[in-house]
Amino acid sequence: MSKFVTLLKEVADHKRPLVLIASLPRNDPELAKAALEAGADVVKIHINVHHHASNTHFGTLDEEKASLEGILKVAKDRPVGIVPFGSPEDDAVTCSRLADMGFDFFSLYLSNAVVGCLPPPEKVARMLALSVSDFIGLASGLDSLPIQICELSIMDGATYGQPFTYHDLLRYNALRQLIKMPLVVPTQHVFKPESVQELAYARVEGLMIGAVIAGKTNESWKEAIKAFRKAIDQLK
Repeated sequence: MSKFVTLLKEVADHKRPLVLIASLPRNDPELAKAALEAGADVVKIHINVHHHASNTHFGTLDEEKASLEGILKVAKDRPVGIVPFGSPEDDAVTCSRLADMGFDFFSLYLSNAVVGCLPPPEKVARMLALSVSDFIGLASGLDSLPIQICELSIMDGATYGQPFTYHDLLRYNALRQLIKMPLVVPTQHVFKPESVQELAYARVEGLMIGAVIAGKTNESWKEAIKAFRKAIDQLK
């Protein structure tokens, strides 16, 4: 089983607090090292996509390969996931090459995940994301599909950086009622370490920190991850 999935299931079984994921704004082994040393459990990176929240363009596998290998080396036995592309294009060759590099999971929007393109979930786990445009009723069918994790990427891009509200919390909780598999919430809105206790009420298993919260420098990432690590470790 995927190491990431194992961690998330331990949360569901009340064996550990929330899993803390660092979604990096650039493919930089030193940044990955900073996030992991500060307390991140998991790292997620990207290729073949323009990332809206960080306003960063990520290149092709060939362009990014050296950096990806460096991040995998820095992570050692900790899970690293990757967004292989950002549009619904059948790129099974890239997915196969990434699987052979040792990535623990792939991360994609449901609308970009081409059926038949991804390696078997026994080799690389699948974290597929609901988006703001997805009808909430779709969520009720997720557990019947070969998907291991659902990312709740449900905030409108135009609202990125706004405060995290109870309306947001209620939306996460509504999806929790429909989905049994592990859920990961990305920080599209501005979470604070003090938000973690209340986020736990929605019974999600993972919190994914991104550029909206942590900025782009190694130091800002260290500070953000340390603060959220401390808040998570204090959960009861």
